[in-house]
Amino acid sequence: MKPVRVLIVGQGLAGTLASHACLQRGWDVHVVDSGEHCASSVAAGMYNPMSFRRIVEVWDARLHLDAMLATYADFESILHDTFLHPLPIQKRIPNQEYAALWNSKCDQIPWIEPVSKLTTGAQIGPVKGGGWVNLPKLLVSWRQHLTSLGRFSRQKWTPADNDANWDAVVHCRGVHERFSPQLETLDIRANRGEILTIGTKGHTIADDLIDNFGKWTLPMAPGQWRLGASYEWNRTDLDPTAETRAFLLERLQQAHTTDVRVDVTAHDAGLRPVSKDRRPAVGPRPSRDGHFVFNGLGTRGVLIGPRWAQHLADGMAGVNHWDPQVDPARLQMTD
Repeated sequence: MKPVRVLIVGQGLAGTLASHACLQRGWDVHVVDSGEHCASSVAAGMYNPMSFRRIVEVWDARLHLDAMLATYADFESILHDTFLHPLPIQKRIPNQEYAALWNSKCDQIPWIEPVSKLTTGAQIGPVKGGGWVNLPKLLVSWRQHLTSLGRFSRQKWTPADNDANWDAVVHCRGVHERFSPQLETLDIRANRGEILTIGTKGHTIADDLIDNFGKWTLPMAPGQWRLGASYEWNRTDLDPTAETRAFLLERLQQAHTTDVRVDVTAHDAGLRPVSKDRRPAVGPRPSRDGHFVFNGLGTRGVLIGPRWAQHLADGMAGVNHWDPQVDPARLQMTD
């Protein structure tokens, strides 16, 4: 039987998308969030249909992009605000071998165009279908919307809590998923990243596109960009480091032929929830009836999350079969 009353635990990107998908079906939804750190609150929210390492489309790019565009458009309609910002991407081409490989794939991949040159002489590969979502703004706006409907509580949920009032409980707890001794442990790992918010009064940094030079700049507002990002597996603290700040600024400078003078206005760190196979966890908990997982959206959560939130709600409603490639049971850890 499909659920009527649904409790969503966590209101990062996953909880926001899951609650939206469940509300679309007319279910009685309530979201609880403890206020602990979530990576979405500091993320740039960038999406890109390409993986540049091997110059290939990301997993199910078209399906994910279509679901993403429809979902964020619905958020904008409900909340009467703008969150989605489509932008072209330019990939800096490091050498002629990479340029040749890029050009050889242009007829096969709809998102990329042949290599061209900037006035500086640098070679770039144009990419369509990219952009960013203002996640911090979306999360706050959605929380205010839920609160106005009496559907949000600032509180901590524990596995010992009585769930008799709910037909379903959906766990959207990000990296906190691994620390629930009364539930089976799922292998959701923390990928630590740092990102800078920078400002400049000059016109050295592109303000009409996302510039990818191994790292990237993303224009947020006139004279303001995000510069990111770092990736670390061996740390789980949230303290930004001077070393990473210097590293990102050095990479920015190396990508430009003239001196880039910037002011760093913010320096944030976050823990991205990822799985060992880079696929999300979407479906029933292996050991607790009526409990579901929506987690592990990782570095591409803005892009892939909307499609899998719909899959979650469809599965809970019994209108589709759970996809084995995202089955949470595959991530169950044993002692």
